[in-house]
Amino acid sequence: MLCIKLKKQIFTLVAVFLLSSVLFAVESHAASSGLFSDLIAKGTEIFNGMKEIIYAVSGFGIIAVAVGGIFGNFNWKWLCAIIIGLMVIAGTAGLIEYLTGQRIEGVTDTLK
Repeated sequence: MLCIKLKKQIFTLVAVFLLSSVLFAVESHAASSGLFSDLIAKGTEIFNGMKEIIYAVSGFGIIAVAVGGIFGNFNWKWLCAIIIGLMVIAGTAGLIEYLTGQRIEGVTDTLK
């Protein structure tokens, strides 16, 4: 029997709506006079500020994992979580540029 779950359908519709909203927001940024230009500028400012904080905190996390390793309690799960988080933050600009086809001012790619 073919059965469509209402929750899955609503989730799919919300996901499509959010994705289209993001794509139209970036498209309006290209025109430089769109509705979302201030939103994109503020989001870029917040992202750059959070990136600096995340890099500093991850440095303390790596030091904590190293100290745990010295005392015989090396936690691979924490180390992998830190590395994956840093890769995601560092590659965000490249991902945005790949998906939209244009570079957003202020968001730089730190993954080389």
